[in-house]
Amino acid sequence: MLTDAFSLNGKTALITGAGRGIGARIAPAFAEMGADVILVARTESDLQQVAGQVRDMGRSALVLSCDLTDENQLPELAAAIAAEVATLDILVNNAGAPGKGYGSLATVDRRRFDHTLSVNLSAPYSLIHHTLPLLQAAPGASIVNISSAMSWMVDNNMAAYAAAKAGLDQMTRVLAYELSPAIRVNGIAPGAIETPATAFITDDPQRLEETVRWIPQGRMGRPDDIALAALYLASAASAFVSGKILEVDGGMAALPGPAIQSRLPTT
Repeated sequence: MLTDAFSLNGKTALITGAGRGIGARIAPAFAEMGADVILVARTESDLQQVAGQVRDMGRSALVLSCDLTDENQLPELAAAIAAEVATLDILVNNAGAPGKGYGSLATVDRRRFDHTLSVNLSAPYSLIHHTLPLLQAAPGASIVNISSAMSWMVDNNMAAYAAAKAGLDQMTRVLAYELSPAIRVNGIAPGAIETPATAFITDDPQRLEETVRWIPQGRMGRPDDIALAALYLASAASAFVSGKILEVDGGMAALPGPAIQSRLPTT
């Protein structure tokens, strides 16, 4: 059947930032479709909770605690993975955050700026570099980089994060060319998604209303929305798709200027 292309049976997927939010939803979604998963984040207790969900579905879950911004830990992480699996079919670079670079130009110095780049751009690059032999050993491997609508949006205090995510998008396109045809590389640019990181929006009715005004679909996204997009890009269903950034933002990127203004309150 055509829908068999979405199956991940026999696949092994590595997911970073897998302890919370979007990553914590992608992992069990992949397991539901037949994949064994390797869960990576800094907080092992969070990972163990997600691993339990994966194992309840009859799939294996390997938990590895790692600070991806520490370059010295990445070779050890890759070695730990190689000790358990011979091939890696899917890599989802999901870990990311505004980090220490959140703030105005006047307050964010080079050190803080570099921290945000390390979290969102350098770490994904390094992880691909260190796991490349395992990816190359898998037939038809797929890399999915989780970017952000901030890669094209403009907002205060987000210069470092926006620059990092824009860089991640372009790195995705370049690596799609460099690693073709053996490995596909794509990205997802989520809009406003309901996760613990966006509780400052969802817990504030006024802020939530202001946010939703910018979203044609009339709601914030959910982790399931991103997990389903990741499933498509990780599976054979997207076998002829590489070097693309899939915007999962409720149509926010499609709003022209006048349309945005029409959604704002008149004074």
